[in-house]
Amino acid sequence: MQQKRSTFMRKRGIYSVNVSTLHRCGQFGPKRTRLHKWLDDNDLALIKIVELGNNLNNANSWVQLTNLVTLTDELTAAGSLRQLTDAEIDQYLAGGEEHEEQLLARLYPELEVEFTQEQLLRKFDIAAIDQSSLQNYITWLLTEATLLNDGKRELYARQAKTILAVTKQLGGKYLQRKKRSQFGRTYYDGLSVQNVNKDLRRAMLGDCWEYDVRSSVVAWKMSFASEYLKNTGLQQDVKKAFCTTLWYLQDKVEFMQQVQEQTFDDGTNVPVDLQRNLIKEAMTALCFGAKLTKHGWRTNDDGWQNPALADIIKNEDERTRFMACTDVRDFVREQNTLDTYINKCVEVQEPTLLKLEILRANKRHSKAKVIAYLYQNAEAQAMAKAYEFLKSKNMGVLAKIHDAFIVRKKLSQTVKHELEELVQFETHNEYWHLGEKQLTRWGDLQTQDEKQRIAQHKAFIANEVNYMRSKPKPQKQ
Repeated sequence: MQQKRSTFMRKRGIYSVNVSTLHRCGQFGPKRTRLHKWLDDNDLALIKIVELGNNLNNANSWVQLTNLVTLTDELTAAGSLRQLTDAEIDQYLAGGEEHEEQLLARLYPELEVEFTQEQLLRKFDIAAIDQSSLQNYITWLLTEATLLNDGKRELYARQAKTILAVTKQLGGKYLQRKKRSQFGRTYYDGLSVQNVNKDLRRAMLGDCWEYDVRSSVVAWKMSFASEYLKNTGLQQDVKKAFCTTLWYLQDKVEFMQQVQEQTFDDGTNVPVDLQRNLIKEAMTALCFGAKLTKHGWRTNDDGWQNPALADIIKNEDERTRFMACTDVRDFVREQNTLDTYINKCVEVQEPTLLKLEILRANKRHSKAKVIAYLYQNAEAQAMAKAYEFLKSKNMGVLAKIHDAFIVRKKLSQTVKHELEELVQFETHNEYWHLGEKQLTRWGDLQTQDEKQRIAQHKAFIANEVNYMRSKPKPQKQ
């Protein structure tokens, strides 16, 4: 129920499920028969597969419930998000003690065993949740979020409700089960501050401050720039050899604005705010190895892969102008130069690394995977230094999001500068800098009486303005 579903899936009662995982659940009898296999074999299946998943790209299967299953859904009716009354919303937010206990047991079966605090922290990161802010967010989703489609409103409400239910059972805390990636990052299983939308994250954490490494992967690559020029014998200054990348790092707003103006003309139907978001997304894709390619290509499994930029800037003319932009092409050229150098350093200094299966593609190592592996490990090490520093200052971290962290109170300029200098020194990266953003809790929504009173006041003001405009102007003497 918490997986993303398109309008097509919602209308036809289709859900996204990892069938292999489902079929591993539950065994019984002397032969340890799998529950779902027994159901299938005896014409008692609870789901039917509409489209089988693909292990190659980690796509889940699409399934429908069979007529042996009745789904009672408090949010939807006939596939659409229904209009809930105030009493129904209150009931939805209140949940139920028994239901919440069952949910907690399903999500965290290991909690049935006694844990020490140290053992718990090895397995989970703990986030303090602003419950009233989260409740306000859910109410807003169900009553006022008119600019979101029903699918998103429904998904976000379910996610928020699950987090709220767990938090109620755990005294205001939410557990995020750690899942370490082979590439170096720490992710979380299930819902977490990492994978929910930004508004839900803000609602979860309440008033706080977010600090993220500015253009993290580009800043990391630039730490190799001086070494590259020295080892290749190029008598060039870093500022001249990598001027576009430095412009991107030092004044990203101006850089993005220039690219935006060259990509979208006056005839575009893309709103200005969305233009900025698309340019930002496209540049991020280029930072992580996307290519300036117009056409797609056939994959090894006889499928077809569109270039990443085609999924971001969908209009072909606008995409062509983006790829032809001089600043974009210079940026990509400089990034490719650094990628190639870093990859060659690995080939010479750490050739055994290239034998790792996770870094291989088509029986040889992938340059993009090598860069991703090195970057994510460097990122993890840098953030570990940052967390150690914050701990030494008695500043608790509310949330960890790869190249960002969230704390309750704003860092003073002295502390922020001290932290940046420490990580720059420890990682030999002078380009490591933190961006800063304030997050505010989700406030109480207006009651119907308050909304009506404000609407009446606005109508009164509008009538007064119209009356004054309609009065004849006094004649000059």
